[in-house]
Formats: sequence, C-alpha cells, structure tokens
Amino acid sequence: MKERNAKLSLFVFFSLLLKSLFVKYSIMDELNIVGFLTEMAFLALFIIMVSSIRNKVSSILLLILNLGYSVLCLTTLLYFDYYNTIFTYKSLGEIDQVGEISDSIFALFKLQYIWLFFDFILLCFWPKLKRILPFSLFQLGPKLFGLTIALLLFFTGTSLFSSSKIINELSKYEKLGIMGYQFSEAATDLHSIFSNNDISAESLQKNRHLSQKGTSRLFGIAKDKNLIIVQLESVQNFFINLKINGKEVTPNLNKLVKSSYYFPHFYSQVGKGNTSDAEFITNTSIYPLGDVPMSTAVEGKAVPSLPRILGDNGYHTATFHANSVTFWNRNRLYQSLGFKEYYDKKYFGTNDIISYGVSDVVMYHKTIQKLADFHRNGKNFYADIIALSSHFPFKLPESKQVNTVPLPKEYDNSFVGSYIKAVSYADYAFGKFIEELKRAGLYKDSVIVVYGDHQGLQIKTDQDKQIVQKIFGRKYDSVLDHLNIPLIVKVPSVEKAKNIPTVGGLVDIYPTVANLLGLDISKQIVFGNDLLNVNKNQIGIRFYAPTGTFVNQFYRFSPGKTNDQGKILSLNERKERAAPASAIKEEEKMIKYMKLSDQYVKSFPKLK
Repeated sequence: MKERNAKLSLFVFFSLLLKSLFVKYSIMDELNIVGFLTEMAFLALFIIMVSSIRNKVSSILLLILNLGYSVLCLTTLLYFDYYNTIFTYKSLGEIDQVGEISDSIFALFKLQYIWLFFDFILLCFWPKLKRILPFSLFQLGPKLFGLTIALLLFFTGTSLFSSSKIINELSKYEKLGIMGYQFSEAATDLHSIFSNNDISAESLQKNRHLSQKGTSRLFGIAKDKNLIIVQLESVQNFFINLKINGKEVTPNLNKLVKSSYYFPHFYSQVGKGNTSDAEFITNTSIYPLGDVPMSTAVEGKAVPSLPRILGDNGYHTATFHANSVTFWNRNRLYQSLGFKEYYDKKYFGTNDIISYGVSDVVMYHKTIQKLADFHRNGKNFYADIIALSSHFPFKLPESKQVNTVPLPKEYDNSFVGSYIKAVSYADYAFGKFIEELKRAGLYKDSVIVVYGDHQGLQIKTDQDKQIVQKIFGRKYDSVLDHLNIPLIVKVPSVEKAKNIPTVGGLVDIYPTVANLLGLDISKQIVFGNDLLNVNKNQIGIRFYAPTGTFVNQFYRFSPGKTNDQGKILSLNERKERAAPASAIKEEEKMIKYMKLSDQYVKSFPKLK
C-alpha cells in the first residue's frame, strides 16, 4: 500500500470511527465495548478494501466513502429524532418525499450535527496534516493484509450471526453499529424473500390473539347511518380535557367526548408511513410492516377493507386529504383499499395554506359541500377525512393563533408551545366542522369517529422538558404517553357519554365500527377487536417502539437487550419493574401474531 493512500486511509478510518461513536452516544446515551469493536471492524474492513486499489482512484473512493458515511450518520440521527428507530437502506425508497418534508427535516436539525463534517475542513490542510500522521501504524504487508481481512470477516460474520435472533432493533444497532445494522437488515429481507410465506385463513383465525364469542352487544345500532371518520394529525390523548391557566386546549373535542364513547387507553400503531399507515390500519385492521410504508407494500393489490365492504353494501366511499394524492403513494393506496373516489389538492386548492395543504377550516368546509352532494343523491356515504393543520413542525401562522388557546409566557419560543397552538387550532377547525355538519342535516344521521393518527410531541430543550413535566406531573413515558392517542366514537342514538377503559389500538377501529353499522365481518381476517364487546385487549406496537412492545389492560411491556429480558410499566401506578416470565411469553405470542399479519399482507391478490 502506498504511503499516500495509507495516510489518507488512516485519516478517514478515524474520522468515520469518531462519527460512529458520536451517533451511537447521541442515540444510546452510552457506549458498549462490544458494539464499539464491531463498528470498528466493519469500518476497517471497508477502508482496507478501498485502500487496496493501487491507484489514484482509491483516494477518490476514500473521500466519497467519507462523505457518504457522514451523510448516513446525519440521516441516522435525524431519522431517530423523528421515528425513534434506526435508519435502514429501505428508507431510500422514499427519498422522493424529501422535498415535501423539508420543513420537518430542518426542524429536526441540531447545531452539533455539523461536527459530522468537521473533518472536511481538516482536509483543506491535508499537505501539512499528512506529515504528522504515523504511516507505519497502517502499513500492511501481503500476508498481514490477508490475515487482517480474514479476521475482520470472521469477527463481523459472527457478530451478524449472533445478533440475528435479537428482536429489539436498538439492541441490535448497539451491537452492530450503523454499517452492520444495514447488513443485518439485508440478510433478514433476503431470508423473507426466499422463505415460505403461504398461510391459510384457518391458521390466521386459529392464531387470533383474542377472539370474540357470543352475540355482539350494540350490533347494528347505527345500521344504514353514514360513516364519517376524521383522522386528526399528530393529536395525542393528553390534550383531552387539558386546561392551561383555566382554558381548555381542545374545547370542541371535549364537548364531543361528553356525548360519545371515549377510549382513553388507545394507542397509535403506525410504521414508517405515519399518517398513510394510520389510514391503512384503520380501514383494514391489519398491522403495518413497520419499516415499509403500507401504501408501498400493498400497491397493486386488492385489500379486504372497510370501504370495500361498505361499497358492497351500497355506500358511496370517498377520502379527503388536502395534500397531493401522490404524497406517500396514496393514489395507489386508495385503489388497493377500494375507495370509489378521492379528493386532494386539486379539489381543495392552494388558498389559506397551513403546513402541507389548505387550512383545516377550508378543508372541512369544502368536504361538507361534497358530503351534502352525496346526501342529496340519496346514498349513504363513508367519508374518510384527513386533517393536516397540526402537522409537524407545527408552524401555525400568526393570523390563525387568534383562534387558539392563550399560553403563558413560559411557553414562548418552545416546541411544546408551538405544538399546543397547532392542536388548539385543529380543535377550533373541528368545531367549525361539527357546526357545519349540523347545519347540513348530517350530524344526527352519521356515526362520527375521531382519532389521532400518531404522536406529535417533541421534547427538544430543557424548556420543553419543564413544560411537559408540568403538564403530566410525572415522567413522560415513550409508549403510554407518547403513543397514546384519543378515540372518540359518536353514535346518533347515544346521547350519554361513556368512557371505555379497554385498551385499544388503530387495528381495533374497523371491527368496532363494523359492529355498530351491523356489518358481518366474521369471515374476514382482522387483527383487531370490537372494543365495545371485549373487557380486555392487547395490542402490539413496533417501529416507534422496539419490536415486541405491547400494551394490555395492566401494563406496557418493553423488550430488553436479549429475547428473555424486558420491563413492564403498570398502567395505573406507573411503576416499572423487570418483566415476569408470563410477560415474556406474551411478547412471543405478540411477535408471532404480527408476523401472521405480515404474511397475510403478502397473500393479497392483485387488483383486477
């Protein structure tokens, strides 16, 4: 190896190693010696292989490797800040969405991330710098070179093999590092492609986590009523009945709760597709794959769904979303779900923009016009409505803030304050929507389902931490608080409010609604339960929490670093302790259950 290449290789190696350690410490808050050695081995393997090219090309490749790895490190940090999980190469499939979410990316960027590119400044002084680098430390003869490659391959190979059975994604990353994690995911994907994924309906029903027996209570209580489902962007459950300085943050949602079925222990289960995943889960009662948006996973396939069965029962089905229908591949998703039509940016226009589309006030108003048309045509309808004004990064225009809850000065310039303002405006717009429904004569003739699609709270500064501590009065939990979203079901014939303590998730909306509308889905595969007919339930969560995470009527389970470890946090007392053997067994069942859902997704026939 020539001295010039060796010195540059040495410089790049230590640059990449320091970047890896920076990323790992930022994510894990600690450094693991085994993980450090594995990371070091993967990087050394790459550097040595590139440096072995005996010409000027190797120098160029080393610089490209350095730049590419720096971008990967930055992407990993931003990805974790938003999703709370590790970036994989599969996310490159959504790179065309970057332009649409640029505001969100900039909002996540932290000044200290600039250090990932500091070594490029040092390279400007390379002629002087290379004189002080110890060439002899990196100079390898042919035999030592071969032995080093063999040892590195053996070490990285055994690390990949030993981590293959680790379920917890963060634990796997901690052991393998960024590069090793990519190889591990690739191996898992290859195994999935070549393994047998055939599964029968009988097998699925047999392995249902919880089956409902006997006559369903309230079956058909809303038969032949319209169905309106409103998906509120980034709205978490803690807003319900929250007051700040004596003022309600969401007075209109609170008012609806008083005459509805309200589920306070309800959780988001979305994967990478976020809002679009929520649309998929709600309409299918099927678990998301996690690291692949469901709009991509089911493209070109016919999916058994709520709009499809309602269409078969004479309903007109339509979905409303103020952004472009191509965002997150929704045009393909709606085809797969069986919606008869959709209304997007072309219908709603570009006046009064907030975040990714027109304001919720405009969106609801123009939606009502279409719903009134459906009603005049004499058909029952199902309207799936996606609100957007409370979308991350929660930049609500000053002109809209007059319609939001007033906040004390301590909330000024805080991320939490901006989030509260955005949700408060979303509630204001929702109140206008309810008023218009009543004026149009649609309110009393419709089942109205309202839920938050996923979490929105980001705690970025000490100021945010103090505000959150004041709101919750205790430690904020990454599952029981962060993924807790509201579910409100308003049934026309029910005027008295009822809080339902049953734990639920997005997979439970479809069977719950089907029961109210008198739809027989007994022969259809669903992975959720009718929350009005079960006293206890258990739901799985992944992607935004390590695979194996679940919530039941008693506790939240979080997997540990190995498959026989974990912790539970009680729902009521909020006391955390080591998971008993029974909880570990439930984790195994939940993982198997979600894998059955994954296999079911792969079995869908092609659209005709």
